[in-house]
Amino acid sequence: MIPKIREIRPSERELWRHVRLRALADTPDAFGETLADATAKDEAAWQQFVAPRADAVRLLAERDGAPVGMCVLVVSADQRLANLYAMWVAPEARGAGIGRALVEAALAWARARAALEITLHVTQAPARRLYERCGFVDTGERTPLRPGSPIGSEVMVARLPPLVMGIVNVTPDSFSDGGNYLAPTAAIDHGLALAAEGADILDIGGEATNPRAQPVDAGEELRRVMPVVEGLAGHRLSIDTTKAAVARAAVAAGASIINDVSGGLFDPDMAAAAGELGALYIAGHLRGRSLPDVFAAEGAVPWQEVAVELARRVPAGPSWGDPGIGFGKGADPEGNVALLRHAGDIAATIRRPVVVGPSRKRFLRRLLGGAQDPDITALDAASVLASIAAVRAGAQVVRVHNVALLRRGLTAYNKE
Repeated sequence: MIPKIREIRPSERELWRHVRLRALADTPDAFGETLADATAKDEAAWQQFVAPRADAVRLLAERDGAPVGMCVLVVSADQRLANLYAMWVAPEARGAGIGRALVEAALAWARARAALEITLHVTQAPARRLYERCGFVDTGERTPLRPGSPIGSEVMVARLPPLVMGIVNVTPDSFSDGGNYLAPTAAIDHGLALAAEGADILDIGGEATNPRAQPVDAGEELRRVMPVVEGLAGHRLSIDTTKAAVARAAVAAGASIINDVSGGLFDPDMAAAAGELGALYIAGHLRGRSLPDVFAAEGAVPWQEVAVELARRVPAGPSWGDPGIGFGKGADPEGNVALLRHAGDIAATIRRPVVVGPSRKRFLRRLLGGAQDPDITALDAASVLASIAAVRAGAQVVRVHNVALLRRGLTAYNKE
């Protein structure tokens, strides 16, 4: 029978305690605490164990309605990293694929948050073989299982693949596809096609942000995007907006990510809105309080300055950073390429996953010879190469127009 993997509910304190104590009694040499320590915990401590947390998931495996396994995954203060703890399967359920189902569910949860590396400690050969089948590799590092314990553990790490964000422009004046998807039905069909091609996230925007685009008010932006957000409900959606009012409405309708290219500079209410909504927030980098200001003062910005300024703008909760390729950096390839090459350095500075969006940007057009309207096939090919360069450097989320082409490129890259 296929096991059911689900998150533990806050009301299930007693169930969680039962499974945890059973696991510690069954395999005392596999956990970071002892059965005696766990048994001594009071009710408040066990209630805290099942309290909802944005940075952690507690998974329960059930078979025929009975609990037969558990695992815990916690995202670190550096949100690119996470740790897998307390994975256990009951003796009567071993050999049925439950352990692998638990680990894969935990990794899927972590990947959705753009975690880059998952670390765990293992003491037993069967568990090591399971983790190897799930993509973990031995780092060679050895540490005590618990402080003062004579039992040693092997440290294993899994690197997760990047997330692909497909662009759905519901605008008349976006630089490469303006007007193509302005009608809600066209935008919805386009979003469904991108999802079918492998987009993990659909990024829906109702206001173009290129130098020639016309600004729109919140009312017009809402008129454009809301039918599309509602029509694509059920997919993982991002709302590409600099306005808190649009973000609030979109999240209420089903979006779970706010992609703000201004990093909160255009609307001072945006940071509060993201916190109140519980949405993941992408803080973009630019300089200025409006798009006209941004493009009027274009110039090269060293990647180190981008990293420092982004570190000030990313909020404390679940958030990613975007170096803002092309936003106020001009069409000069050198500065924009430096942002791609140093995506991992920027991520290390801000201690967050980094989103890159080089797709069809002006600097790629310049690299292709400066043509105003280069062949779209060549432009998309250049976009894929730029995206893979950023992934190689440490970016964990890539925002593109041509999802199918990027997926093929990532497949080839991963086989190197």
